[in-house]
Amino acid sequence: MKGFLHLLTGGVALLVLAACVIPPVPEPEFGIVHGPPSRAFVDATHSAGIEAVHRGEFAMDGVEGYLGVGQAWGDYDNDGWVDLFVTGNLAPNVLYRNLQDGRFAVSPWSDQLALPEQVSGGAVWADYDNDGWLDLYILNKEANTLMRNLAGQGFVDVTAEAGVGDTAKGQSAAWGDFDNDGWLDLYVVNWTCLPDCKPVDFETHQDRLYRNNGDGTFTDLSNTMARDRLLGAGFAGSFLDYDNDGDLDVYVVNDEYANPIGNVLWRNDGPGCEGWCWHDAGPETGAGIVTSGMGLAVNDYDNDGDLDMYFSNMVRPMTLLTNDGTGGFANTEDKAGVGVHENGVTGWGALFFDYDNDGWRDLFLAATTVKPRALEPGALMDMLFERQNYLYHNQQDGSFQDVTPETWKEQPRPTMGAAYADYDRDGWLDFVVTEWNEGFTLYRNQGAEGVGHHWLTVRLIGGQGVNRDAIGARVTVATEGGPVQMQEVKSGSSLGAGNDLSLHFGLGSSAQATVTIAWPDGSVETHSGVVADQIWQVTR
Repeated sequence: MKGFLHLLTGGVALLVLAACVIPPVPEPEFGIVHGPPSRAFVDATHSAGIEAVHRGEFAMDGVEGYLGVGQAWGDYDNDGWVDLFVTGNLAPNVLYRNLQDGRFAVSPWSDQLALPEQVSGGAVWADYDNDGWLDLYILNKEANTLMRNLAGQGFVDVTAEAGVGDTAKGQSAAWGDFDNDGWLDLYVVNWTCLPDCKPVDFETHQDRLYRNNGDGTFTDLSNTMARDRLLGAGFAGSFLDYDNDGDLDVYVVNDEYANPIGNVLWRNDGPGCEGWCWHDAGPETGAGIVTSGMGLAVNDYDNDGDLDMYFSNMVRPMTLLTNDGTGGFANTEDKAGVGVHENGVTGWGALFFDYDNDGWRDLFLAATTVKPRALEPGALMDMLFERQNYLYHNQQDGSFQDVTPETWKEQPRPTMGAAYADYDRDGWLDFVVTEWNEGFTLYRNQGAEGVGHHWLTVRLIGGQGVNRDAIGARVTVATEGGPVQMQEVKSGSSLGAGNDLSLHFGLGSSAQATVTIAWPDGSVETHSGVVADQIWQVTR
């Protein structure tokens, strides 16, 4: 019976499934608002040449199985067009080069990243060595892999010399300069095997924090964090400055299935404490929720100048944590109408992005469904059946309207991962999703017909003591009569995903903006009269 209850998972709800019963989802306090279905997105997978497959590993034992998905956008060849890397789990990984005409081709360097001997999951790009070329960190069921970019002419495996080959079933990773020394550090989110670890695994199955030494190597600083808070069944994580104090904190979304410690909010308290001071501020801030957490989206959805978080759950309503500006969070998913109070829904990757360029971040949620049925030996997992995904339009008053396209409802898919980028540089954000045990779908944004909304994409290049990707920098955009928007450059969120490092701002009817950049080193610069409808690059 024990093997049946461990159906490779993601959540305590499988214990309920053993009795073939799904608990009713509580009714929301506020009704969900439905609007006209959005027609912004079209399936461009075939026309774009995306043919990679995903072959998911199934297992009856949660310790042995691996729910790994990965999709990451990054301009690896510095031609100004974002490229795409996807992981196949049991299938080979694939690197696609953007052909600049709406199509992609398999990169000549793809085989170097295929990792046929590995079972790969999440992936994220970042220039860890500040040489001007994006490198790639790939999470695997076994040892993770760091691939150094050879100036756009291939990749070399530097995992061993860098010291970041963690072997603890990595799900997601995030890059961020937590000590503001100009070099990107790395946080790895692992799905711990507790409480069923074998003795040999117990010491390795935990999250990892690696500090960049600036010489191509990293030092494991996980011991500076409370170890019992590193042992969750983690799925997603992100660096973010949640308390606006100028340094990057870390939020980790954990599934309560194996070791119910809840989500963890690592507050960065600076140097000291035998290396660095970290404090789990989850309980005191309202962010330390114990649930079956899966994916994570981080952004300032309400345009009040601080970062909010939305994370998905299994068979329970999703959670929207709205930052109150004083270091605390309030649960507002019901008031906002994004809780998804439908029985059997498992949420996975999530995205805050402004798909209609009105200046307010909208929300995408990838989802599968749980079907109650007898648990026969050898049966496939009960949580990865097809279900519609969800698209919510920001109503600019703290609430969202469900505008899920009809085609998504008519043709549901087993979607897990998601990541966004404006791959065709037309000023409208597109996104890619991973469909478990099937493949990948690329959704091209056609734009909002007749609205004439403008946009501005800000690409920051670090220097003078700032990491090359400017991760951790904050950009504030103000327009006449429009909202004041703030976004933070980040690498790693959603679920095993990497969104484009550029920051995309919808400007509504405004044809220009005032842009303020707060760099990670504390310097601030303001630019007035920045013209809309361009990719605007600023170098420190």
